[in-house]
Amino acid sequence: MPAPQAPVFASKADGGLGQPAQRTWSALRAPGVREISVQDLCDAVGFTQRTVLKHLEGLAAHGLAALGPAGGWKAADPVRGLHDPLSRDPEPAGAVVP
Repeated sequence: MPAPQAPVFASKADGGLGQPAQRTWSALRAPGVREISVQDLCDAVGFTQRTVLKHLEGLAAHGLAALGPAGGWKAADPVRGLHDPLSRDPEPAGAVVP
């Protein structure tokens, strides 16, 4: 059974950011990514710059993304309690695992 999806990534009709925004968020959280440009995000997720910028605005409004000091974007941390179904990690993002 798949893990429940966080309400922030519910469909737009249900008041969430939608799964495409979750894909952008997952790219921000990819291993080794500390800060990434909008263009590199576009290349990683396959969306247009306009779409990625909308995702980033929504993610930032929910405290999930922030503009980094070098002008790129990064995942905000810690992100507690949000499971990323695109991740191989079974724990919620930011969970403390003993």
